[in-house]
Amino acid sequence: MKSPWLLPVAVLAIGAAVYAGGVALAGPGARGGVAVGVSIACAFQLLFLLIARVAFPGKQLAAYGVGMLGRLILVVAAALLLLPATGLPAAPTLFSLVTVLFATTLLEPVALAAGTEKKS
Repeated sequence: MKSPWLLPVAVLAIGAAVYAGGVALAGPGARGGVAVGVSIACAFQLLFLLIARVAFPGKQLAAYGVGMLGRLILVVAAALLLLPATGLPAAPTLFSLVTVLFATTLLEPVALAAGTEKKS
């Protein structure tokens, strides 16, 4: 059995790597946008993983589909609601948000399959 802490640690490590890369590539005025994008994406992904374990036990494809829809809604809401309301720079905020969501989406099938047994 895999450790239940492995995936949350991986999500946070991806977030830290994206933050470090974003801060290194973006100017000093964009650090706030990078931090907000990474924070929102990590929080969403960790929350989704918890909800998927509880709400969709044994239904990995349904959980994956709901997660993809949730990520799409999150990016649209960030672009249309968060950015105009806060005045954060659009490019660093959205690039960091989407990068964390994409990278953690690649880990999601592993997370959803953890604890399930193959039946032959």
